[in-house]
Amino acid sequence: MQNTKTILAAVIALIIGFAAGIALAPFISPATQAKGRQLPEEIPIGGLFALSGPLSSYGNRHKAAVQLAIEDINKYVQELGLNVKFKLIDMDTKVSKEQALASIQNLAAQGVKVVVGPLASSEVAAVKDFADQNKIVVISHSSTAVTLAIPNDFIFRFVPTDKYQARALALLAKKLGLSKVAVIYRGDEWGTGLYQLFEQEFTAMGGEVKAIKYDPESKELSAEVRQLSDIVKSMGQGAGVLAICFEDDGVAILTAAKNDPVLTNVPWMGTDGLALSNKVIQNAGDAAVSLGGVYSTIFTPPKSSKYEAFRRRMKEITGEEPDSYSYNIYDATWVAALAILEAGTYDGEIIQKILPDVASRYFGVSGWTLLNENGDRVGGDYVIYKVVQKDGGYSWTVAGYYRISLDKVELAGE
Repeated sequence: MQNTKTILAAVIALIIGFAAGIALAPFISPATQAKGRQLPEEIPIGGLFALSGPLSSYGNRHKAAVQLAIEDINKYVQELGLNVKFKLIDMDTKVSKEQALASIQNLAAQGVKVVVGPLASSEVAAVKDFADQNKIVVISHSSTAVTLAIPNDFIFRFVPTDKYQARALALLAKKLGLSKVAVIYRGDEWGTGLYQLFEQEFTAMGGEVKAIKYDPESKELSAEVRQLSDIVKSMGQGAGVLAICFEDDGVAILTAAKNDPVLTNVPWMGTDGLALSNKVIQNAGDAAVSLGGVYSTIFTPPKSSKYEAFRRRMKEITGEEPDSYSYNIYDATWVAALAILEAGTYDGEIIQKILPDVASRYFGVSGWTLLNENGDRVGGDYVIYKVVQKDGGYSWTVAGYYRISLDKVELAGE
């Protein structure tokens, strides 16, 4: 009789999942259902979000995606007849290393053993030791620094490392006809790492790279932009620019460059720190267009019915297009919940051990969530966005793709 109820509940959950477009969980067995009775009735999942600071337009989307996931997960466990409910406890990290660490310590004091986020690699680096020491599972949806690709720790990342983004950017530079690239980059874990990877890739292709590093805390970057202009001018024909920056510093860089006669006459590229940024559209859309649109790369989930359903739901909730990392964090929340349910206990050490296996069996709105030996998502495709002027305003539009299976960049219209 119990097996019949379990199967019926699973079937109902599947029907609801297909109708709503939610990421469906693997079938939970009667044994796992019994384990569920050993869990607390209210299970906390911590959320480290960039609700303010230099990545806040992303962070607020990501919180909305996690809230949606929690809602869907609770419907799922209710249909399974489990007497548990997941609860989000969110904190604003402000994209600050100090605030990220203080936030995870706050969550730990509240008994949280599983956290989704934070967004930036510098934040993940800041919380890593505390998470490892206190056996708190941290699942970042957007941290890409290769320096954090470490096996057997408590950090998981549902996005490929910048090894792949660097390759995409180098091929994009070649596709744009560039033989020389001047890079302006944030002097933090992410910016430095991505710059070094891009330099390796592009020079291996016969390209030339020169760079300017800036202080991520600096609000005024006009001096660095003048240096950038001088470097581009000295490079001569075939030169372009790569900006490895976040939203706020990106706006400062683009605004300072928009009237420069040298910088407005060469192609510009950006990264996942800029792609689909609302702040760029609102505060530097004209500057981005004057710089050729700023071709910006970001990991893209494969299209599926789940992808499209999630996209529609998020647009209804937020009124805007979800970025790629919104898909990732929705799935990260689902995998976290399923790992907790499968563990049958709210114990970070046990959850950490089984989470990779749970992830390997999960297909969600961001596709398969297979992780490598370092707990990072295996490689994927990248979409290339650029800013265009449209209907009296500015917007991001798809300008191309990097296809990992072909190791090739394709621009729109080719």
